[in-house]
Amino acid sequence: MKKVFHHFSHYLPLLGITAAGLLGFSLFSYDRAFQAVIVIASATSYVAWGLIHHYIHKDLHLSVVIEYFAYAVIGVTIVFSMLFRV
Repeated sequence: MKKVFHHFSHYLPLLGITAAGLLGFSLFSYDRAFQAVIVIASATSYVAWGLIHHYIHKDLHLSVVIEYFAYAVIGVTIVFSMLFRV
């Protein structure tokens, strides 16, 4: 638990990315195309945050890059499947 509070400044931007993405997605509920852009921007920001975070902590490896990218793709796929269902 002490580790979380010690690195809180690292996790605060992630919280901001998530909050901004959810707020933007909600505010622009009338425009599906813009919601798609918000989802992609949020996913890209999430991946960038993860890479920077692990680079700072000197534990950035290919497996970490693939993991963040995979979670972002899965998240975008799930949201897009609900957003653009026929």
